[in-house]
Amino acid sequence: MSLNILLVEDDGFLRSVMAEAVTILGHAVIERSSADQALIALEGSTPIALVISDVRMPGRLDGLDLAQAIWLRWPEIPVVLMSGNTVLPPGFLPANARFLTKPVHLHALHHAIGEFLPTANPH
Repeated sequence: MSLNILLVEDDGFLRSVMAEAVTILGHAVIERSSADQALIALEGSTPIALVISDVRMPGRLDGLDLAQAIWLRWPEIPVVLMSGNTVLPPGFLPANARFLTKPVHLHALHHAIGEFLPTANPH
């Protein structure tokens, strides 16, 4: 069963590589380059099963702002946050959220997704 994963990353190359890593699991990827664009996608009619977002991004909102908006408005949507230069305090994340340190390894990304979603295309 293919589900929609919203991938939010301002680095185009990294976003492309991560999108490919997600499609290996058989899920559809909706790519956005900013948290502002991601919020618009979440408000749209396409159901989102999971959000993967970088923390530091240009724009009005960063990845933490986006995550907090999701936790308030769509608490059922799991969130995977990524950063190479952000440290989150213990207990900051709700139960349906994970934090990955960049550079994110494929195994860690697949594991985090697998915690929340069934694998559509087992490899």
